[in-house]
Amino acid sequence: MHVEAKPQAHAPQVPLSKEDQLRKLIEEERKHRFDIIHDVKAARNRLSYKVADKAAISQLSEISKSNTKNIGFLRRRKEQLEFRIATEAFTVDAERDLIRKKAEIEADLQKALKSFRLRKKLELIDKDIEELTKRITESEAKIKESDKKLDELYSNLRSMTGEVRKRPERKQQREQPKAKEVSLADIAVMKDKKETDSSSDMDESVLN
Repeated sequence: MHVEAKPQAHAPQVPLSKEDQLRKLIEEERKHRFDIIHDVKAARNRLSYKVADKAAISQLSEISKSNTKNIGFLRRRKEQLEFRIATEAFTVDAERDLIRKKAEIEADLQKALKSFRLRKKLELIDKDIEELTKRITESEAKIKESDKKLDELYSNLRSMTGEVRKRPERKQQREQPKAKEVSLADIAVMKDKKETDSSSDMDESVLN
């Protein structure tokens, strides 16, 4: 005989106290702030790569506005020579001369196309740099807003519980205390004291 399992009774959820609700809001805001900081770091890393790419490409001698302006002319000139070579009759020397001119035009065309592609890449990089810079600025503003909100939440928590708690994210990294500098005179005094103590110990051991 099949016996249906009785559904387990769920314990009623106890509503959170005001203090617990406040702590929950703090943790949620801290996570939100951490996500923004992570996004800013990623954007800054990308921005540094884009700036480096732009500097490297800008130094190339192939980039020239005048070269890119000649692309249409060079293509038409190349097509004209190809048409003449294919349809007209020339002497061997004349045909060789046309082929040489065609090769020169093709070389200039490839150079102009390379310059055009580099300029287009620079334009895209500039656009990426602009967008990343804007993204970082907006994210930094959001971090400041989150800081203000967390300050208010922690202030409310202290008022409610009397608990003094510093915000982990904003805790400044304290400098390690520097080792006390010891002068030569201090070293001499410590050395004399050490020798005096040693002598005193020796005298006591002899007396005993």
